[in-house]
Amino acid sequence: MTTIYAIHAPEGAKLMQVIAEMKVMGAPTIQVVDCGDHYMALEGSHRLAAAHALGLTPVLMIHDQAETLDITGYDWFEAQNWAETVYPAGEVAAELFSPRGAVAYSFNLTPKALKWTRKSTTKRR
Repeated sequence: MTTIYAIHAPEGAKLMQVIAEMKVMGAPTIQVVDCGDHYMALEGSHRLAAAHALGLTPVLMIHDQAETLDITGYDWFEAQNWAETVYPAGEVAAELFSPRGAVAYSFNLTPKALKWTRKSTTKRR
């Protein structure tokens, strides 16, 4: 089993809406950072929760920790909270992870569910 941490817990009404959509559309694709023993989601807290509830395996778009990310496209980005707009993915994952806010989900991932965003020397799963 592989652990993926979502940024925050889902909100009930929105989760129900996402579950209904996912029943039609199927498993989601989620951008994550490879943190070694787990993945940190950069998006998709509700989609991860819905996939887990429905027993679906998400497709992961995996960013290596050293990969540079432009964070302006994420819904959690607020310019006043970040000094820059481009960071190494590992720094972004560390900043987003909160022991009180992050929610862990476990999935039985297959190689088919893993999509690396660039060549990486850390492929182990």
